[in-house]
Amino acid sequence: MECRRLFARLSEYLDGELPAGICDELRAHLDGCRPCAAFARELEATVDLCRSLPPRPVPPGLRRRLRALLERETGR
Repeated sequence: MECRRLFARLSEYLDGELPAGICDELRAHLDGCRPCAAFARELEATVDLCRSLPPRPVPPGLRRRLRALLERETGR
């Protein structure tokens, strides 16, 4: 597996969303590529930090603007 392909799938890998065969490929690449392994550790630490933050409600004005944007983009 090349580094670019690993980067494209790393979030799915960390979230446990990939089939076992692809996970094996990613682990093998990470075992042999120090830069990718370092990047994966940093991404995992960032994700863990974000998950540890308490949820905050979306302000009503922002919620309306986001909904309008999504409706324009999806045509609904």
